[in-house]
Amino acid sequence: MKKADKFIKNAAGRMVPTVVNGREVVPFMGVGKYKPTHTGASPRVPTCADYPADGNKIVDSLKEALIKSGLKDGMTISTHHHYRNGDFVSNLIFDIAAELGVKNLRWLPSAAFPCNEPLIKHLDSGVIHHIEGSLNGPLGDYCSHGKMAGLGYLRSHGGRYRAISDGEVHIDIAVMCASAADMTGNSNGVNGKHPFGPMGFTKGDVKNADRTIVVTDTLIPYPCYPWEIMG
Repeated sequence: MKKADKFIKNAAGRMVPTVVNGREVVPFMGVGKYKPTHTGASPRVPTCADYPADGNKIVDSLKEALIKSGLKDGMTISTHHHYRNGDFVSNLIFDIAAELGVKNLRWLPSAAFPCNEPLIKHLDSGVIHHIEGSLNGPLGDYCSHGKMAGLGYLRSHGGRYRAISDGEVHIDIAVMCASAADMTGNSNGVNGKHPFGPMGFTKGDVKNADRTIVVTDTLIPYPCYPWEIMG
């Protein structure tokens, strides 16, 4: 892990870096002291011109979806953790990235779990540059020992949403698991074979990402209702 060059003391009395992973950061100034002057995130306007006339957005594989979304070096990939320690889609994303020769990705999960231990090989190889999110289990241990190429950035659920909506973190591709979806991408977490409940953690990602991929094992006839992700 590259060491920070400059530290200053924040309002809590802690020495903190002024630059994290190449980006200037604002140290904690105290409650109610910081007044942002920048505007928030400005997502790309979606268009039906990107999709077939019948609205069918289904592709044959996650690999095809990532390629169509323009996966390339240095991108930020976000995921949510509604499947918790049963989430293996996140692992598959970076297996595919490695297969395609993509490097230096920033992973922005709402949380990572012990099931994500296989991602350590992608951290070692440089496929993943660093992780920004809640880190649990083996990935947390890996980060704590300074093994990541970049600085680990712990984000609370609310802080993560704030960072996305404020434009502090820009998502290139959001990969969202859903228990059910229709051909247009309308989806939810309450229908299908493996329901998990509300999809609140996906809201900021889907609204602000350049591209969103919905991954499901249950396709249902249009329209998927109720929908939490709108296709």
